[in-house]
Amino acid sequence: MDILTVVFSFIAGAAIGVVIAHSWNTHVAQEAISKLKNLFDRLWQEHTPLLSEIKRDMDNPDYQFQREFYVIKKNQRFSLSLPRPCLVYYLDEHNDLENQLRNLEAHGFVINVTDPNKDKFARYVLSEKFVELLRNKQV
Repeated sequence: MDILTVVFSFIAGAAIGVVIAHSWNTHVAQEAISKLKNLFDRLWQEHTPLLSEIKRDMDNPDYQFQREFYVIKKNQRFSLSLPRPCLVYYLDEHNDLENQLRNLEAHGFVINVTDPNKDKFARYVLSEKFVELLRNKQV
């Protein structure tokens, strides 16, 4: 074997390896996206009223970058001095809201960031992937 054949074989093998690795990574990424969308669709069916309200809020330009929200009872006094509008979801308006949020939290769509030493109300943050799924949901 001459040197040219060895170099050509090496380059061809490396190129084939890159193509196979890229194809596999694309396949794995598409599978992950598909599973995430299926999970989101299932959660949408289970929690339609809550997710519809959150979607409306995320589609509202006033809350475009808002990710934090509070959970309170409708008759509870709520006063915070925040520099921006805040989102509030009411326990009285959603069936078993706390358990719905636990379910969303278990899948990484919301995060409970309540500080028991500081916060008077339950406080959550929406994940970016969840906001993206909500905004892309066709209703």
